[in-house]
Formats: sequence, C-alpha cells, structure tokens
Amino acid sequence: MRPKRADGAAARGTAPTDPPPSPRTRKAAGPTAPAGGPPRTELPVSRVAPPYGAFVLGRPSIAKVVVRRGELPEHLFRRLLGAYLGGAREFVIREAPRVTPATREVVHTFCRRTRQPEIVWDDDGQMRLKDLAYESPVPIAQRLGRMGRIVVQFHRDAVESWGQLPLADDGQWERRDDEIDREAWYVQRLAAHRFGPDEAGASMLGVWTIARSLERIADHAIVLGETGGRLIELPRGSAPITSLRQFHEQAMAHLEGALSAPDDASANDLLDLGEALIASGRSLSDRLLPAVGGGAVPPATAAAVARILESIGRTVAYSQDIAEVALDRAIPVAFSDPLLAAESASPARAR
Repeated sequence: MRPKRADGAAARGTAPTDPPPSPRTRKAAGPTAPAGGPPRTELPVSRVAPPYGAFVLGRPSIAKVVVRRGELPEHLFRRLLGAYLGGAREFVIREAPRVTPATREVVHTFCRRTRQPEIVWDDDGQMRLKDLAYESPVPIAQRLGRMGRIVVQFHRDAVESWGQLPLADDGQWERRDDEIDREAWYVQRLAAHRFGPDEAGASMLGVWTIARSLERIADHAIVLGETGGRLIELPRGSAPITSLRQFHEQAMAHLEGALSAPDDASANDLLDLGEALIASGRSLSDRLLPAVGGGAVPPATAAAVARILESIGRTVAYSQDIAEVALDRAIPVAFSDPLLAAESASPARAR
C-alpha cells in the first residue's frame, strides 16, 4: 500500500488516479527502549543517508534524520520509510531541544509497520533504531510468489463483499493491506541490499518493481472493498454489477499470468492482453457511467461505479509493469563478452 501517515492516512505521493488518503487514524504501539544505551554524540544536520553507494561498497548504512521544527508526522514517516526502503540498517533521529511525544509516536508506528528495526536508545534529544531481527531465510522469489497470491485473494474477497450488506467500518481492509505493505517494503529493502553491478544484483531492480506494483495493486483492493458497499443501491444481478465483476476477474487472471509468465513469448502475450483490457475498461466506462448516472440511482452509487472502474484499470496497469519485468528477465544479458574475455586471456598473436 501507499505508505500511510503516522496517524494512519496515506503518506507518499501517488499518481493522480490513485485513491485519496483514508481519513481513519490508528494509534501507534511500538516497542519500548531499554534503560541503557550508547552515549550521545553530536550529529551533522543531514536528512537521509545516501542509500545505494554504501551497499555497493559494503559499508554500513546509517540514516541520520533531524526532525524539523513543526514537521508534520506524515512527512517524518515518509523520510524514515524512504531510508528503510533504501536499505538503512540503523536510524538516528534527533530533535531539539528534546524528542516530542508526536515524534516518538511516529517512530513507534514506523517500527510496528516495518520488519527488523527496533528502538535501542531513547533519551531527551535522540532516538536510535537498529536491525535486531535476523534476515528472513525465505528466498525472495518465494516471498514474491506468496505476496502475489495474497494480493489476488485480497482483491477477490473485496469484490465478493459486494453481495453483502455494508457493515460498520471496522478497518478490516486497512489491516489486511498493512500486512501487504509490510511484506512489500521488506522485499524492496532486501532488493536494495542486494543491488549491484553484476547480473544477480541487476535483477533486483525487477524484484523491487514487482513488490512495488503488488503494494499498489493491494491499495486498490481497499477501494473495491470500501466503495463496493455503495453498489447495494443497484438491483441484484443488474448489468453494471455483472460487468464490473467480469472485468475484475479478467484483471485478476491477467495479474496471475504476469506473476507466473515463464518466458518472453508469454510476457509479450500478457502485455497485449493488458492493452486490450485497458481499452475494454474505457469502453465499459463509456457504457456503464451514463446508464447509472441518469438519475435512476443515487449520485453516490454512480460515483462508486466510476471509482471501481478506475481502480480495476489501475490494477491492470500495475500488472503490466510486472509483465514487463517478466519480459526483461527472459532476455539473457551478458555482463561481459565471453569472446573478448577469451581473447584477452590468450597469448598475444605473433605479427
């Protein structure tokens, strides 16, 4: 999911067609700091440690974040998350003259919503986080496959809920999305750690893209689950609902195919299918929106149909990004020319 504010709403910038931030707030709960800790040191005023150079050179990456006067909680959360996704293994947060309760709440929320960082030092003006948990032994490919299945099921459950009476908002969609966020951010971080100039390191760009795309696809499951309650105003089995369900199932089949494409031919076919689905979504919008917006249903229901169509279309677009990664990975890339390497290793020819 798009990163939320420390109080629960969306944090990082999204495309204009992405859903607006959720108004709900959630209280943070995080680990407590031990009484002892390293001595305080004067830190330079810097915002976030540069991420990738440290990994390539094998040096430890430390994010040094100075909280600005009047800084919004969501802005601080974004900066911490940016350093986390960049691969920082240690975080130093400073605020003058002392760390405020609002800053502590953001830091606790950050620890709760990510893997590995924990608070190891907390005094009046400084907090320090370090990776204390072990890195997961589960291979990245396996993690991505599992995350893809979870996202697909999340979407299908959201659409299935359209046939039920809307219940009081209990935050179930946000909670499920939080878990997907946590996994996606962790995979992106692993990819940042392993990024490098060789073939294995370069492949991490694809891993990062897939995790990011799945995170954004999960965002749209929230829209489908929360907005779908408005469809109760439409007659059961009506053409708009049937068409929306069919369009969504086609989008899920496209996503499943993109996640399991075995070769470049399959990936190219999926890209063609995605383009056809996007065109189909435009045609469906042209047909459905005038029908439901002609006064026969409440304006809120017509708006819900428009948002659902948009979210399914955005899901297809993110699935296209995944299919493009599958296409890229299927094309062998030589990071050195074996013929040139063989010539350079052989004795010089007599002239």
